[in-house]
Amino acid sequence: MAEMNLLSIQKKEKVTDQVLSQIKDAFMRGELKPGDRLPGASELAEKMGVGISSVREAIKMLESMGALEARQGEGTFVCNTLQEGAVNAFEIQFMLLPRTAEYLVEFREMYETAYTRLAMANASPQDLAKVEAAVHALEEKAKDQSPDALVAAQDELDFHRSVLYCTHNPYIIKIGEVSLELFFTVLHNKMKPLKTQDALEDHRNILEALRNKDNELLQRVFQKAFAAWIARFNQDT
Repeated sequence: MAEMNLLSIQKKEKVTDQVLSQIKDAFMRGELKPGDRLPGASELAEKMGVGISSVREAIKMLESMGALEARQGEGTFVCNTLQEGAVNAFEIQFMLLPRTAEYLVEFREMYETAYTRLAMANASPQDLAKVEAAVHALEEKAKDQSPDALVAAQDELDFHRSVLYCTHNPYIIKIGEVSLELFFTVLHNKMKPLKTQDALEDHRNILEALRNKDNELLQRVFQKAFAAWIARFNQDT
């Protein structure tokens, strides 16, 4: 682990927030990496000129976010992966942004179009089998529904996540998981979802486009889908 470049804290803002910010900056500069042991709370407090309670509070916050983990008798370490059940601060920030039709549909159109094209380039046969399985699962459900049945948010999430994972890019996947959760789970409670048959048609076409690396088909699917989203937002919000 590189030496952490810590500054003496000026107590103009909440001390814990400043401690948290300095530890975060150490992550960003690469002075703290996954698997590294964090210096002891007393050492950090001395270097920053603050009380040990403020340092401990900041560490607890990072533990709750899944960035740090305390190991009995060993110390506190930077996590190698996000811990199960951790508070996702990134997701909370997304939830607090304005939920207007224009913002959400513009973001999803830009982001989903881009990551689906990357998925098209990176998808393995095993990846495509998982996307196909999500399509088949919805087909089976649709057999027992009326033609006017509405698609469930979870079915939408399952399909679009399967496409997202085809990218094999952890940065894209992390942002995509949060944005898809917001789009389908929250907004399905605020507006009328698509009919299952309409969603199924889009999913089949996206799968075909991925299999055949057909950019033109993918573009047609997205143009139709996002025009429909805008119309529904304007009608229901």
